[in-house]
Order: sequence, then structure tokens, then C-alpha cells
Amino acid sequence: MVESSAIQVRVPASSANLGPGFDALALALGLYLRCTLRKSQQGLQITVSGTDTATIPHDESNLIWKAFTRLAGGQTKSGVELEIVNEVPIGKGLGSSAAAIVAGLALANEWFELKRSKDEIIKIATEMEGHPDNVAAAVRGGLVVSCQTEDGTVVAVNSPLQANLEVALVVPELQLPTEQARAALPANYSRPDAVFNLQRVALLVSALREGHPDLLAEAMRDRFHQPYRAPLVPGFQEILELRGIPGLLGLALSGAGPSVVAFCSGHTLEVGEAIASCFRKHGIKAATHQLPIDSKGLVVKRVA
Repeated sequence: MVESSAIQVRVPASSANLGPGFDALALALGLYLRCTLRKSQQGLQITVSGTDTATIPHDESNLIWKAFTRLAGGQTKSGVELEIVNEVPIGKGLGSSAAAIVAGLALANEWFELKRSKDEIIKIATEMEGHPDNVAAAVRGGLVVSCQTEDGTVVAVNSPLQANLEVALVVPELQLPTEQARAALPANYSRPDAVFNLQRVALLVSALREGHPDLLAEAMRDRFHQPYRAPLVPGFQEILELRGIPGLLGLALSGAGPSVVAFCSGHTLEVGEAIASCFRKHGIKAATHQLPIDSKGLVVKRVA
């Protein structure tokens, strides 16, 4: 390690599933977790600013720090200051835990000059997170297709995005724990539902790759998770039924929810407002964001 340097990392939020792509697709979005690690004379110091700071621990229970120590192993970790600037809403289906894990691993990788590849970081992050979709998008950026082989190997591949898209993200003031969202899903699916989703996830990837935004409304339909999670998110069923909104191409629950992501051809703020109004009808406030798709993923740099 270069003693006088600090390490900075930037990790994007991510939206997984995208309708039919359950546990297989994720898209990196232009909301970021930024962390800086530098030497300190006072042991471990963690400072936090930005979004949802009250839920981010300032001690060794911090998930970023846990990931850092996971990769650091027995190497010296005391005497550092970790500065966290967070834009990613926590517990809202936007890959906040994946971003934290990736940030911690990337900091340790650079701090101790371990030279782990991005694929290795994705593998370790998946072990900590439990599934690869969000961590793969956080590391690689863009639209990522991921899976785990039977021996646990993680395969993650970027899929090109040729469609000219804008993204509206609506984040309701509603907590939906991932465990609760997972528990709502059935243990088994019928063959017609499996075929339905297989057809649409193939169509979705092809439509995005080949530039057919007109197909997104059909391609983002789903029978694996959204129908079962809709009762947990007041207003979401009405959101799924939105039609005739200028600019709206297709929408989906982001990850396990409760946030909603929509692909748009312009009129992004209007689309976001139409979605937010469905939440407000149920007495739930919601924030609307007009976001770029992040194409870089994890960014690491050493600064003086």
C-alpha cells in the first residue's frame, strides 16, 4: 500500500428482475454509493452522509466494513477512516446491500494491492449477498445477465443496450423487507407460467439489444414474482395497469420492491408522476428520479 494515498470507490445502484428476468437480470442505475478510505491515527472511524444515513452503522457492523475485512483476511485493518457518501435508498429494491458489499471488497482489493479481478469480486460478493444479479450489475455496469452454475461458479455477461431509453425511478416511503418479499413467492410454478416468463425474458433481452422499445410493454410482463408481491405494495397493481401515458414503454418492480423502474421514450418526469400518483392514492409518499443508465459499474481510483 502507498502510505500517503487514499482509495476512492464509486458503486452504482441496480434494478434487478426487470419484470420477467427473476434472479437473472439487473441494470445499473445512476445513483451511487461513494466511499473513501484513508489512514487514521484513531483506529476505525466511519463517517456517513447522504441518503438513509440513520440506518448505516458507524462501527464494525457496517456492511462495507464487513466486506472489507472479509477480503482483507488477517491483514492489519485498524487505523483507517472510512467516509461514506450514499445516494442509494436502503431497503427499496435498488441493490443497496450489493453496492455496500462491492464497495468494501473493492476498497480492500486496492488498499492491500490484492489484484483480484472483477470476476473474483463478483464471486465473493455473491457469496456474501446470496445471489449474483445485483452485485454483477454493480461491478460491471449496464445490463447484466447472470447465473450460478451447479458448482457455484458465477457467470455474468453484459448485454448491449441499443434501445434509446430514459429511466424513471419512483421510490415510495414504504419498507418491504426482502425476506417478506421472498416469502410471498410460491414454492412451485406451473408450466404455462414458466413458459410465459421464458418467452418474455428472451424477448426483453432481444428488444433491448436490437433496439425495439415498442416491444418492452409486453416483454416486461411477469408471472414469477410481481403478481405475488403486488399485495405487499399498495398501488402497484394500479401501476401495472397504467396505459396511454406518453413516453411510457414498460415498467416493473425494482428488485423485490417497493420501488418501481420504468423505461421511457421522453416524458420521463410525467411517467414518474403517473406512477407516484398511484402510491399517493394509497396515502404513500413517493420520490421520483430521472436517471441515466450507468455503463461503467465499479470505479476505483487512488488519490493523494
